[in-house]
Amino acid sequence: MPSVRQILVQNVIKSLPVGLIVIDPKGDVMVASPSAGVLLGIPAESLEGKSWRTLIRPETANEQFNRNVGDAVEKGRAFRHCLTDYQCPDGQPRRFSMTASCAENGGKRAGVTFLLDDVTALYRSRERETAILREKNRLQYDMIESLNNLALSVAHQIRNPAAAIGGFALKLLREHKERHLPTESPDIIFQEARRLEELVAAVVRLSSLPHPRLTALPLGGLVEEASARAEQAAESLHKRLECALSLEDVEIVADGSMLGQALHEILLNALEFSGRDTVRVTITLARRDDSVLLAVTDDGPGVRRDLLPFVFDPFFTTKARGAGIGLTLARRAVSEHNGEIDVRPAEGGGTTVAMRLFDTPEAGLGREAFCGPMGLDVREIKTKARELGLDVTGLTTIDAVRAIQEKEGFAPCFAWGVYDRCGQELCAFRRECVKTTRIGDVRRITYGGTNDGPA
Repeated sequence: MPSVRQILVQNVIKSLPVGLIVIDPKGDVMVASPSAGVLLGIPAESLEGKSWRTLIRPETANEQFNRNVGDAVEKGRAFRHCLTDYQCPDGQPRRFSMTASCAENGGKRAGVTFLLDDVTALYRSRERETAILREKNRLQYDMIESLNNLALSVAHQIRNPAAAIGGFALKLLREHKERHLPTESPDIIFQEARRLEELVAAVVRLSSLPHPRLTALPLGGLVEEASARAEQAAESLHKRLECALSLEDVEIVADGSMLGQALHEILLNALEFSGRDTVRVTITLARRDDSVLLAVTDDGPGVRRDLLPFVFDPFFTTKARGAGIGLTLARRAVSEHNGEIDVRPAEGGGTTVAMRLFDTPEAGLGREAFCGPMGLDVREIKTKARELGLDVTGLTTIDAVRAIQEKEGFAPCFAWGVYDRCGQELCAFRRECVKTTRIGDVRRITYGGTNDGPA
């Protein structure tokens, strides 16, 4: 007669919502829960007492599942929440989240425990959502490109008449001065024509912002270069800029030209709005958990709280002259890197513009993406790299995947989401390359390519 403990254990196994399979040290199935039989499409009772190879199915779709089971039983390789495709004997496709625990007793293998969780519905739902988001991204991208082309076309059509008006107004202004006639009217026409040309130039700048070209970028050097440029710009405004720098040694994958322009616009904004001849700015750069914080604080008059919601709007300005696109360009540049930018009053007066950037643009994108183990193990990447004769030590998983893709003849992609438009059905990493786990303990990112925008 079974003991109370045995009865309780059997009831627990029978009521488990996930599949449970226990392999003994000899490689035979000790326990197979009813849920495991349902998930695998094999009666649980027909598995118990049989070799673990009974779990192996010949279908191509089960290759990853078979490899996971074999590695755990024969090599003692444990893993957690590995996403794996599986095809049942009746042909029904499923998606499992597999976990393997390899027990030891006195240094010897004491068996393997598998947990199978059916995430097919979640996976299909996520696929549908991803497809919808990808289509939305494509439509938004096309719409933005169309609006940019329209803006450039309109700007071109306005620029020529504006230049002609300005030229004739200047000629008229000179004639009035030579004849000692009133110059107020032609001067107004000339100044407004110049303002119109400035607005047209601003539209062209805003519409012509390129897609980021990504490289490994030391942010400290970028900040020093931008501050030096801003000090030169201050001289043309008959002002003096004093920059106090507090910079950590930080490197990210980004477009140096684009971020440098964003920082220059922020510093130029501080110069133009300050009512002092000497403008003091503090720039800090520090790593914060999973991101980098770049903050610019000035000692100017600050921004009124009722105007803060509008500071990033194009053509919004409180200056008598100016297009009001400096902060708009800065936000666009940071957004292209999937970062964040914020304007807030500084303690003691002035304004702080804070930018939050990530090690890679896809790391920022990953905040909104599906978070969780994606089924690709670092050891699997290293093994695959060795087979191809590649050394991936010190690379992020994404960079290692890119190197493997290039070696196998695929065009490198980034992560599923905005950048995943390659459509390569045979690519083994389409769902896994969103991971940012580092291989080894090296902090430096070695980036193996550039990006001209969505593939």
